[in-house]
Amino acid sequence: MRLRAIIAVLLATTISLAAPPAYAEEIVDPTDACTIGGVAVPEGEAPPADIPVVISCFDSQAEAEAFIEAGAPGDIEQLIGTSQARSASAAAASTVTIGSVWTGLGRTGSVLIHWGTGSGCYGVTYGFPTLPSGWNDNIRSAEGSSNCWASHYQNASYGGQVLTCAPYCSTLSFLNAMSSSIVYRPVGTFG
Repeated sequence: MRLRAIIAVLLATTISLAAPPAYAEEIVDPTDACTIGGVAVPEGEAPPADIPVVISCFDSQAEAEAFIEAGAPGDIEQLIGTSQARSASAAAASTVTIGSVWTGLGRTGSVLIHWGTGSGCYGVTYGFPTLPSGWNDNIRSAEGSSNCWASHYQNASYGGQVLTCAPYCSTLSFLNAMSSSIVYRPVGTFG
């Protein structure tokens, strides 16, 4: 379980040194459950210019969810820095699932669970301007969590057509297998 997560992080680190910032080239396996971290940005503020890509994969969705509930150990330090991660108990209290996307319709196939720092979309947003390889243009259902609605965009960096899941979409309809970026926003806020 944790070995797969370490391999994914090492692969992402290796690729980021050899190319412009991008997600690890990982083929999505229908049994995979991966997690990816995001930084809370107060509404109205611009996101940080350089948010590291932190993705870990597990054998099951339950293992991935337990990893987030435990504070995303190892990943949170990469996302927000060791000095901010403080202690294991503080890290566990500061990580929350903000949404999930699946490669199949109606919560089937591989799952990518988005997590963030803080307590969800209470006055903040979480942006993912690009999606990891295997996920870009491969999402068919989605759900926001923790007071978040998920706005899916056709193009990277929040361009093109948009569809907001409020909070759940069993299908992405006209954006089925065409989502390239996601913003998690407070409930009641459309993209």
